[in-house]
Amino acid sequence: MATFRLQSAMEYLLTYGWAILIIVAVLVAMFSLGVFNSNPITTSCIAESNYVCGNPVLHANTFNALIGESTGRNWIAANILWVPSGTQVPAASDVCPPPGSNTISTGISCYNSQSLKDGFAVDTTFIFSSNAVAGNVYTGQVWAMYQVDGGSGWYEAEMAGATLKAV
Repeated sequence: MATFRLQSAMEYLLTYGWAILIIVAVLVAMFSLGVFNSNPITTSCIAESNYVCGNPVLHANTFNALIGESTGRNWIAANILWVPSGTQVPAASDVCPPPGSNTISTGISCYNSQSLKDGFAVDTTFIFSSNAVAGNVYTGQVWAMYQVDGGSGWYEAEMAGATLKAV
């Protein structure tokens, strides 16, 4: 009779022991993959069709990103804007101010570019309109105000939406 109880106890421990071991292995894998990370917000820049927005980094007062276009037309004058969420996008005629003065209105930062060829991207550095605090998250859009070769007037387009976590 004692042998039967011992055999039952061993079968119980082995059966449930394997199940517990598998659960522990799954939990370890989930922790190592960051599933239980308490701060899932990361920096991202999601480009609209025909535009490029990559490698975004936000430091104390600068926002760097790779910005480009493939709209089929060369831009002979391009002004790339960082427009924080909740801020009104300026009219296309309100282009960036001269270099050295990179803020055109409250909260909007600007990058002056001489041209932006179709199919190419350039590294841009925006002077962030307010000092970004490390760890804080900022959201907004990247807009372009540009002129095209053979066109007249200024055009505007939303190039990307971005979520930036300051480092």
